[in-house]
Amino acid sequence: MRVAGSILIAGGLVFFLLNMVAEGTYPNYDVGTYYLSDLGAIGANTYLLWNGMLFTSGVLLLVAGYLLFFTENQFRATAVGGRTTIVGVLYLLPGIGAIIVSLFPGNSSLGAAGMHSIGAFTTFVFGGVSAVYAVRLTKAPFRYFSVVLGVITLVSIPVFVYSGVSVAGLTERLIVYPFVLWAMCFGAYLSGVHLGERASV
Repeated sequence: MRVAGSILIAGGLVFFLLNMVAEGTYPNYDVGTYYLSDLGAIGANTYLLWNGMLFTSGVLLLVAGYLLFFTENQFRATAVGGRTTIVGVLYLLPGIGAIIVSLFPGNSSLGAAGMHSIGAFTTFVFGGVSAVYAVRLTKAPFRYFSVVLGVITLVSIPVFVYSGVSVAGLTERLIVYPFVLWAMCFGAYLSGVHLGERASV
């Protein structure tokens, strides 16, 4: 669990630090109105940096999810029980979505045809659900923070869809940042759980 937890922390750090660098080097970037994925658009000066960052973060999410739900037998037995495969896939989907977004920029032909949106909403929806579901995998008080962060992500999705482009950057960040913060905190939580302990109560 400690390895999976450390990988989750690393994935969150990669996202926050390199996304910040990309925002700072993209000309006249406005976090309130610009989408996060504008940083990865074909032709942008941050194209390689941002898409490489997102691909790396997605892979780290995938690896952490695989290690936690498909190799940690004691964690699966105590925290997940008989729903291992279903729960495991749930925690793999945000990473898969992030990888899809990185491979299909919004202004590419396949990205504009829907692949970019599919990847983004896979990460948005299942990222939020993963955080909420972690209430069954963790102990108090972290389980309560986990639910709050997951709910913020999920509630922010319809706000993002219907609020319009004038605040698109802000509302998208209310989806993404709580999930990334949760992933890092979940990683820190897992890093402190010994294999001999129950992960949940």
